[in-house]
Amino acid sequence: MEFKELLKVYNITNEDLKEIKSLKKFFSHETKKTISKQTLDFIKRNLPDSSQIIADLKFQESFIEIIIEFFDKIFKAEKIDVHIDVIARTHLKYIPTEDFIKDYAKFLQNIINSIDIPQEKLPTFKKFIFILILISYCILFKQISSELQNQDADSVTKLPSKTYLIRNFSKILTKSRTVTVVDINDFKNINIYYGFQAGNSILTYMASFLKSIFKKATIVRIQNDEFFILSEEKPEVVFQKLRNLQNELQNTSIEVPVKSGIEKLSLFFTGVILETSRCKTMDYNTLFWILYRGIKTAKKKENNIKIIYPEEISYFLLQRKLTLDVIEAIRRKKIKIGLQKIESLITEKLLFKESLARIPATDTVIEAEKFIKLVCQTNIEEKLDTLMVEKLLDFLKEEKPDFSISINLSSLFMQNKFNWFLDKISNANINPEKIIVELTEREDILAIPNIVKKVTILKKKGIKVFIDDFGVKYANYELLRILPVDGIKIHGSIIQNITNNKLDQLFVSYVLELAKLKNLKIVAEHIENEDIKEKLIDLSEKVNFTEIYGQGFLMGKPVIVNI
Repeated sequence: MEFKELLKVYNITNEDLKEIKSLKKFFSHETKKTISKQTLDFIKRNLPDSSQIIADLKFQESFIEIIIEFFDKIFKAEKIDVHIDVIARTHLKYIPTEDFIKDYAKFLQNIINSIDIPQEKLPTFKKFIFILILISYCILFKQISSELQNQDADSVTKLPSKTYLIRNFSKILTKSRTVTVVDINDFKNINIYYGFQAGNSILTYMASFLKSIFKKATIVRIQNDEFFILSEEKPEVVFQKLRNLQNELQNTSIEVPVKSGIEKLSLFFTGVILETSRCKTMDYNTLFWILYRGIKTAKKKENNIKIIYPEEISYFLLQRKLTLDVIEAIRRKKIKIGLQKIESLITEKLLFKESLARIPATDTVIEAEKFIKLVCQTNIEEKLDTLMVEKLLDFLKEEKPDFSISINLSSLFMQNKFNWFLDKISNANINPEKIIVELTEREDILAIPNIVKKVTILKKKGIKVFIDDFGVKYANYELLRILPVDGIKIHGSIIQNITNNKLDQLFVSYVLELAKLKNLKIVAEHIENEDIKEKLIDLSEKVNFTEIYGQGFLMGKPVIVNI
């Protein structure tokens, strides 16, 4: 039974609660602090297990502040259900029931002994103490209930767990009208900077808030900071409830225990809502794929909440099929290589050819541009790079081409497979000068351990190094300052607009000047027509730079090679 329901059972009215608020002036900060210290002293003397937990967590100061804050919450009874739930879920998981009964009883006795109440306020004070006793009952009830729950319960929030959801997925989904995922923003940093106890408090608060507004829904903590809500309400109703909660949280600081006391944190979240009629036939994994894709797009919206509509579901399903096709192709080593030439814009002399991943499909091939982002999101890019290296080395060994070939290598590959890469080249007895490494901008290249040393080793072996996709994301000027590279490739989004975008023209001119100063080669990507080519030649002539090369459909589409 919830606290507010108990109040009704015992005829505690809103007028009584308002009257109890008048007692607040008798609870000075020093009085509350005295009660807190007396209670802590009692625990230290009589409850060694509880005392050891408080000492281990270094929560002596936090304990005192928690009790002080607890008084303030009692006088703000509108949200007392949430606060009782947080106390029960967060703190009692560490404390045996009999210990709690002892220290809570002493806590009540300390209040009675410490507060000097005028005679006319004694009836109100008795009601206040009675309410505190009801709170202890609620907390004990929640603790006993949690102990009776089986392994289907999440250990922190006591909500049903992911295991429970998977096991009962079809049955719960059938009874629901909407399915929602709520994701706490920046939760990882809360754990890192304030500790897991603070993180657990945030999770418990969020669980309690959700339970308070979705009283008839099934709410599951699925993993980390994510909650799954199955409700009988319309998507628009769920959306409005989440918006109201957002607005409330914007004006509310969540108090969590940390070593130095109580820290007040702001709580933000992202939510996506899907009508279950759209997903009755989906399996668990497919539904979650759609919801997680929805979370990513919702985080780009102003209010971080969105309803997923049918056209988006279709798009997300196509993405999922493509991702599974890519994973299967990599697993079965069915990746093909397309070679696209890179040539001088001035002399049309071939510089090298870039190897591009292609996935065979019915009557066509899927280009890397369509699946590379999905590959990065599923953490299989290292496997893709490894397979591409093996196929490229086989091609170089068997075909012995008279031109060099470049290969894109991700940060993960450079971090984990660098020595394997060098050994593969050596064992295949291939001239390293036939290989060019393109460092991709999927991750921060400078974050790769020993990256300067690794690039230097490649150069000493005769392998040239280019920075790919220069001008976007991580591929920036800092790389040119630090890495001893041979050239850079300017991102195609800049090149495609160069005929009519002054800012892009200035950027390219700046890069050409840098390349001239550092004796680098420049490759402009996505050259699709003569106008773009002529503009690039014009810009390079203005700074007297000749090492300007191009890649794009104007020079030729990638050609699939047989390996």
